[in-house]
Amino acid sequence: MADKENATPASAATRLTRAAAKRGAADSGAHGAPAKRKRVALGDLPTLSNAVVPRHQPPSHAPLVVKPPSKPAAEEAAEAREPAAAEGVGGGSPASVSTSPPAAGADPQYASDIYTYLRSMEVEARRQAAADYIEAVQVDVTANMRAILVDWLVEVAEEYKLVADTLYLAVSYLDRFLSAHPLRRNRLQLLGVAAMLIAAKYEEITPPHVEDFCYITDNTYTRQEVVKMESDILKLLKFEMGNPTIKTFLRRFMRSCEEDKKRSSLLLEFIGSYLAELSLLDYGCLRFLPSVVAASVVFVAKLTIDPYTNPWCKKMQKLTGYKVSELKECITAIHDLQLNRKYSSLTAIRDKYKQHKFKCVSTLLPPVDIPALYLQDLTE
Repeated sequence: MADKENATPASAATRLTRAAAKRGAADSGAHGAPAKRKRVALGDLPTLSNAVVPRHQPPSHAPLVVKPPSKPAAEEAAEAREPAAAEGVGGGSPASVSTSPPAAGADPQYASDIYTYLRSMEVEARRQAAADYIEAVQVDVTANMRAILVDWLVEVAEEYKLVADTLYLAVSYLDRFLSAHPLRRNRLQLLGVAAMLIAAKYEEITPPHVEDFCYITDNTYTRQEVVKMESDILKLLKFEMGNPTIKTFLRRFMRSCEEDKKRSSLLLEFIGSYLAELSLLDYGCLRFLPSVVAASVVFVAKLTIDPYTNPWCKKMQKLTGYKVSELKECITAIHDLQLNRKYSSLTAIRDKYKQHKFKCVSTLLPPVDIPALYLQDLTE
């Protein structure tokens, strides 16, 4: 009895940990070893310039993408009950997701100063990828190869349950690297996993290990190769890994824009996240600033939900700082992506947002033509 009374919390915790370990071992023996994670290698990329490769019948030299195993019904039901926590609007972690826009006046007084600062950061040349690097720098990499890689990175992010900001930063890193360094196509996937490794270390609480990224490529690359590429990217970035992305601005716009109370605010957020990820596929969207893409995404998302109301209003113009005429070209690009006019064979993002936890928003389509009136600047 004396020993029990004098037991320390540490010793009690140790006993609990050991007991939990024994129970876990027993459960593992009872139910069998956990299924191994499927892995995938992109392999050699096609030589056809900007020719989209169908994923359902890939040739031997095309990327082979293996979807992760489906989730049990009980897990799907749990995610349906907590859509925001499972989502990725703010990332994928519950702490970073806002299930509804804040009330008026909820933003701190310095929110506009932060936005101004982010806008000043995004125009800095060192934080931007060249809009023409495929033509000006790359010899062996095409825009279609880049799109295939980004499509695969979306699946990697889903496989490892990475937050959305990790994906956007990874794509930013790889575009900035390709803007400065010619790369052989057989090293493109290596660049992608190294960029995601860096982004995960920056954004994630528990990032995947180097070996995880080797494994997901079917060990096409060694640990040393991934670490070397990681070092090359960091040198290019000068170890400045923070950067405003489309997601940075989209989060602010989504929380602030007005939405009909009859409609779920989550629906707008899910459509916005879906369209923003689609924009990552399009090399042509590099010519737009992240804030321009985010504002255009909000426009098309609101158009999809309510085609009979002008998506732009004076409040949105003031919030974003953009007139609709300044967004017109980007709006058209996002609209084309949503209607499958570009990269229709790359389905990772579309399949991701067909899930019920995202309210199946990839099945929603906007009007085939955007009314000309909606693309005219608001009158004073």
